[in-house]
Amino acid sequence: MGERKFCYKCMEQYDARQHICPVCGYDENTPHDPMYIAPGTILHDKYLIGVLLEYNGEGASYEGYDISAGRRVFIREYMPINLCTRVKNKPVISVNYNNLAKYKAFMAEYTELNKSLARLRNNTCINTVIDMFAENNTTYTVFEHIDGVKILSYLKENAGEISWEQVSKIFPPLFTTIGILHNAGIIHRAISPDTVYITNKGELKLSGFCVSAVRTADAGLEYELFKGYAAPEQYSASSSSRQGSWTDVYGVCALIYRALTGCMPVDSLSRLKHDDLHEPCMLDSRIPQNVSRVIMEGMNLSGRDRIQTITELVTRLFEQPSQIKSAVDPSLAPVPENFRDNYENRQNYASDPSMRSDMQYSGGDAAYQDNYNGESYPYNEEEEEYRYEKVNTVDRIKVPIIIGILLLAILMIIAVLIFRILYDPADDTSTSSGRSSVSDNVVDGTTEPTEETTAKADIEMPDLEGKFYELSKEKWSDYFVLDPTYDYNDDYDNDMIYEQSVEAGTMIAQGTVIKVKVSKGNESAIIPEYSGLTVSQYKNKLEQAGISDFNYQFIESKTASGTPNTVIELQVDGKIISPGTYFSNKEGKKLTVYYVSEDSTGNQYVQTTTYEYVEVVTTTETVATTAAPTEAPVTTAPPTEAPVATEPPATEPPATEPLTDPDPVDSEIVE
Repeated sequence: MGERKFCYKCMEQYDARQHICPVCGYDENTPHDPMYIAPGTILHDKYLIGVLLEYNGEGASYEGYDISAGRRVFIREYMPINLCTRVKNKPVISVNYNNLAKYKAFMAEYTELNKSLARLRNNTCINTVIDMFAENNTTYTVFEHIDGVKILSYLKENAGEISWEQVSKIFPPLFTTIGILHNAGIIHRAISPDTVYITNKGELKLSGFCVSAVRTADAGLEYELFKGYAAPEQYSASSSSRQGSWTDVYGVCALIYRALTGCMPVDSLSRLKHDDLHEPCMLDSRIPQNVSRVIMEGMNLSGRDRIQTITELVTRLFEQPSQIKSAVDPSLAPVPENFRDNYENRQNYASDPSMRSDMQYSGGDAAYQDNYNGESYPYNEEEEEYRYEKVNTVDRIKVPIIIGILLLAILMIIAVLIFRILYDPADDTSTSSGRSSVSDNVVDGTTEPTEETTAKADIEMPDLEGKFYELSKEKWSDYFVLDPTYDYNDDYDNDMIYEQSVEAGTMIAQGTVIKVKVSKGNESAIIPEYSGLTVSQYKNKLEQAGISDFNYQFIESKTASGTPNTVIELQVDGKIISPGTYFSNKEGKKLTVYYVSEDSTGNQYVQTTTYEYVEVVTTTETVATTAAPTEAPVTTAPPTEAPVATEPPATEPPATEPLTDPDPVDSEIVE
């Protein structure tokens, strides 16, 4: 039998002489995104990296294989794309100095989140954490492979929906798990058909855990919100948009809504403008009315008015209809023992249709039929099942008195209006008609404006500080207009609002113009290396370094030759400069980037200046095995050296399988 190799998609082994997997049809020559780890890479001396499965603002997930244990796994890599980049042709991550603090802070949160999940690894509804380790200047989490499909695919295979009976059988363990997560201080914020799997055994598993900034708009990372399932408070990072267990209640109810009706719920952001979400029972009459009503209460746009906890949600969902009606209508409640002798009231109830309300007398064996659910309640002269109260004299005359008072008030209003119409004040003018009439039209400056002079102040001004201008402008375009002024600010990222003319919480009129100050980025930055990079790649490098498009320009070189569309030279004020040089954004000088023409021919351009990135190097030590520490490479300092942080990243690392409590990650910045 010949040499065999792994398929990077299904992780099955096949003949090494073949290029296409006979099991899943994956072609090993399929190109991969250079920003992510190349398939075939070995991590931690035991994990084989396969194809990229998905990525978001926190990091990337890969198909993987545990070589030592001989099983498939999922591997999650912390890699916030707007804070770092991948070293070319290597799995190592390079972090720009300006983003170092954010990178470390979010990595600490990522590590703590996955440590908490590791402690809950015995819960069958959570995708089990197998291992966690630090490598390549970042942290990796290894999850158990799920033998199943996303519930969205499952629903599509079942005509798009399932019945309440099916939901009530397979969902309760998931409800319990979410309650346990909340007790552990973990809010998922992304419960949806894309993050809930159903296994081959018919069990639900919850995945898709991320740091909170990825599940909240404008919170510092590229956010990922699932349309139709994200609660309205997730679309704002302001302190007034509180998130908590009620945020997951919204997601759970939206997921049940989708499972029962086959329809994706209307996005909460759209509902804030015009709420046209239909009750589930209106879309499918087979859905119990009490379940439908509870789902709608769980999807209330106001977090304060929404069902607050999973425990409350489950209790409400599985309440019996008779219990709910008794709470709504006290007349349906059981009668105490001392009401058994109220035979006369019972006879009046049976003979007077006006007193029956939603209950009707069916005759025959003397039973009362419930119009809501068809249940019959036996009537017996010996035992009184329901209480019927007599109507006293006050109640009989109370309604006519109220109606009479209302009619009298209406007549008085009509009389006043008629009097004003018939009596014209213009006829009662004084003899001093020669007095100037100009003063009659003078309006005192203290007079309050009317609806004709000002719009109704019916919008509460949100807190825009720390939000991105372009996103905020689009989000609030229907409510007010933003008038930006741009300036450099070291405390705020490019395009981030750092001051507003109207204080948050102030009531403003719709269409009001709000002046805001928007950051153009840092006042200074270090020019990054460009060797071998294309125009688009180097633009990304410049943005990550803190040099915005206000301060650079790309010019095609007609004389230089080399690899087409690659950067070959940098200039400021006509002088050639090297990567690593200090650059002031505020001075107003332009960084000119020359690149090779697309139709370039001739000798390759030779770049002589070299520059190494400042990298965050992490080392780790496992619990079960002792590995020799890897010495971090020392880079050469650039011509003009930027200050380097010496505080280690606040992260906590991994542990080998079986995972207990990850040990602290020892990290250092190597210059």
